[in-house]
Amino acid sequence: MKAMGDYLGEGDDEAIAVMHSYVESFRFQGLLLDDAIRQLLTTFRLPGEAQKIDRIMEKLAEQYCNDNPSVFQSADTAYVPAQ
Repeated sequence: MKAMGDYLGEGDDEAIAVMHSYVESFRFQGLLLDDAIRQLLTTFRLPGEAQKIDRIMEKLAEQYCNDNPSVFQSADTAYVPAQ
């Protein structure tokens, strides 16, 4: 599980594309943001590097907003509490 988190947080184009596809496979409709984070993090362990975590949480916030358009004004607004 740790290796998966490390890979998903990588900054190269292929890893970013995989991470985006992976996060987009989740459906967060009707969930609170913290429940959406829990749902995602039951499948892998966050990497230790802050920049990798940041990439994953940015995408989670974007997907959460796509699934719950009336909860936050933008993905940036959802990203702040997701940190």
